Amino acid sequence: MYWLDHIVHFVKEPKSMAEKTRELGLHTVEGGKHEMWGTYNALCYFGLSYIEFIGVFDKELLEQSAKIPFTLHASYKKRNEQVGLTRIALRTNSIEEDAVKLRERGYEVIGPDSFSRVRPDGSVLTWKLLHFGKKDSPFEFPFLIQWDGSDEERYNDLAKNGTIQKHPIGEVSIKEISFTVTDLKWAEEWADLFQHEIVESTPAYIKLKAPNCHFSFNLGRKNEIAEVTIGGAKEEKQVVLEKGKYLFVR
Repeated sequence: MYWLDHIVHFVKEPKSMAEKTRELGLHTVEGGKHEMWGTYNALCYFGLSYIEFIGVFDKELLEQSAKIPFTLHASYKKRNEQVGLTRIALRTNSIEEDAVKLRERGYEVIGPDSFSRVRPDGSVLTWKLLHFGKKDSPFEFPFLIQWDGSDEERYNDLAKNGTIQKHPIGEVSIKEISFTVTDLKWAEEWADLFQHEIVESTPAYIKLKAPNCHFSFNLGRKNEIAEVTIGGAKEEKQVVLEKGKYLFVR
């Protein structure tokens, strides 16, 4: 199974974004530094899925990271280092097998590689990442992540240290991520790769069902994340945070 793990939203300053989202009624905490990439983050969790507000503290390290194809750092450079919704990660429990499968399907695969991050309390998170794609493809598929430890252990740990808490805005969850795409074949290929069921389809629109959210694809002039819908909110509204569009619905 491939679950939504997190959404990457590049921002100017994660601490400032944490303050803005708290004002909206979202529980957001400062994350820590990725010393190997030159980035740092703030995190807003919805169960085990989350939005990662990521910023750059060392541009030289970021530049080196961006040389690796299909990474979110490469995506950031391709977007001319603009803030906004950039990539998503899907959570897997079979990352080694995924690498074999994707290579057999003709994709260039980077990884799986092991990484870590030191949290503000000094504890260390560890995980594996797999990036894949095809050279010169205009569409960027999700990258895959496999965390060390079980989902239950991670949830209990995150709840214990205060990273996961109830949101004042309501019993909210990430309901849907909307993309614009230049060709709906990308949605069909996504559905095939990750076994996400096609639940709606028209000549200009496809909607997929993942285990913990929906992904929708609308024909457009660009390949990008258009909007994130958060369900269960007490009040319906749309907000734009550093070029990232968020829709809150009941």
